[in-house]
Amino acid sequence: MDTMTAAFRYLNAGYAVIPVWPDQRKNPHLSTFIEYNDRLPTHAEWRRWSNRWPRCNVALITGYWGLVALDFDDEGSYRCWCDTAGFGLRGQTWTVATRRGYHVWFKSRLDPKKSKNYLCQCGQSHEVLLRAKGGYCIVPPSIHHTGARYQTVHKVSPFVIDTPSDLFRVSWVPKQRKKPATANTVSLSPKFGDVRIEHLIPPAVDIPNGRGAYKAHCPFHQDSKPSAWVNVEQQRFGCNACWPGLWWDVANVWAKMQNISNGQALRELRR
Repeated sequence: MDTMTAAFRYLNAGYAVIPVWPDQRKNPHLSTFIEYNDRLPTHAEWRRWSNRWPRCNVALITGYWGLVALDFDDEGSYRCWCDTAGFGLRGQTWTVATRRGYHVWFKSRLDPKKSKNYLCQCGQSHEVLLRAKGGYCIVPPSIHHTGARYQTVHKVSPFVIDTPSDLFRVSWVPKQRKKPATANTVSLSPKFGDVRIEHLIPPAVDIPNGRGAYKAHCPFHQDSKPSAWVNVEQQRFGCNACWPGLWWDVANVWAKMQNISNGQALRELRR
């Protein structure tokens, strides 16, 4: 099945589907997809995107359309969740095999809130990312950058739940955020040369918040009031309007600004 045909099927099912780069970083082709939190892309938009990016992968926006996904990076974490919090749900909801793990899809009746990581208390370091508001998740017939194809293993409708917290009532707890670094500066990885995040997106204020982030104007949408942030110490950028809960590094930002792939951005920055 080609990308555009798959996109049309997702649209007809009422899912907000967007094009993403087929490289390792899996970023959206679109500079921002915030408008598709409130409306579905049109078939005409997807025809235009398919012509412009014929080799793109496809992803579904999570959270705003009721869809949420549990993103397991490995077989062990998936099996642990099935045996504990997800007992009885295996095979009962749409499940996609990725290169190493699984995406398990659900439909939430209530507000699923923001994306969040959960850890299992079994002592085996099992973890899962709940992709909800502010996120997206790659779906078939996309191809992983290693050549592996995303494949549906349980072809059923997403199981309906009241809220994603229902999926973690046994053994699994929210992962605690790490405290920000206390050092005044953090050395920048040499792979980005002399380019720093504040060179690309200057801070709009002089004083950071408690996490070390400065308010900034987002270059990817009309931003009269600073809705973005840059962390100079960690060399990260995020926009609370475009991608709440997510962040990009220097290469991500450069790629989006130049409308190139992340791999090409890395090569340019290394020069």
